[in-house]
Amino acid sequence: MTERFEDDVLDRKRVADAAPSDVLDKLDALVSALADVAASVGPDSATDALLERACIRTVETISEADMAGVTLLSESGVPRTAASTSKDVLDIDFDQYVCGEGPCLDAARTRTVVRATVVDSASRWPKFSANLRGAGVQSFLSAPLWVDDRHAGALNIYGRGAHGFSEVDALIVRVYTTSIEGLLRVSKEIEFAKNEIAGLNTAMKSRATIEQAKGILMAIRGLSSESAFQVLIRESQRTQLKLSVIADQIVRRAEASR
Repeated sequence: MTERFEDDVLDRKRVADAAPSDVLDKLDALVSALADVAASVGPDSATDALLERACIRTVETISEADMAGVTLLSESGVPRTAASTSKDVLDIDFDQYVCGEGPCLDAARTRTVVRATVVDSASRWPKFSANLRGAGVQSFLSAPLWVDDRHAGALNIYGRGAHGFSEVDALIVRVYTTSIEGLLRVSKEIEFAKNEIAGLNTAMKSRATIEQAKGILMAIRGLSSESAFQVLIRESQRTQLKLSVIADQIVRRAEASR
């Protein structure tokens, strides 16, 4: 991660040293896009929704971009499109998945930025290139995107013009994806904390119900606390139901008989 961070610092410097006017406009758009995506991160934010927002802002940030999407690779390497700005992206991505080659797969697998034109694609990805006729896409820009420990991925940008995207575009997108990765980590941490709290609340409610059921058994049968608990365990094993379910049934029957 340290090497990646140092590379990103250098990338930012290279971007800042490039053509001033054009780059400053793009940096302003980048800052705005990141602020917007960051604002969508919260307790109820889902990964795919965050990626969808990132794709929309990518197209708005890179003036030559006409559409964008995110490819994710499963642990076994199976790709899927997790977010996109149009159906055309799904079609282009699907062709790459079927052929087993293309800019989005190269970026996700090699963890490098891939920039190419439709002319370049003929020699780099011949099978994929053969399926491009009529798609109307002539430029590709894909950058690696880490989502979590189980999913590598790539942010894919497609353009209808034959510009091939500039080096500045590539550097801007790399800075963008690195920042998105940080937001994804925050989103995952929020989601984990939310699930932990929900689990603790459920455990506390279950514990309270079990204690209540034990008290009922102790009062009705004259059992000790340990003996009452053993009764619950045996009934759970006999019925193949969770201990909390058995306890809830006992409490409900006791309340109904009042």
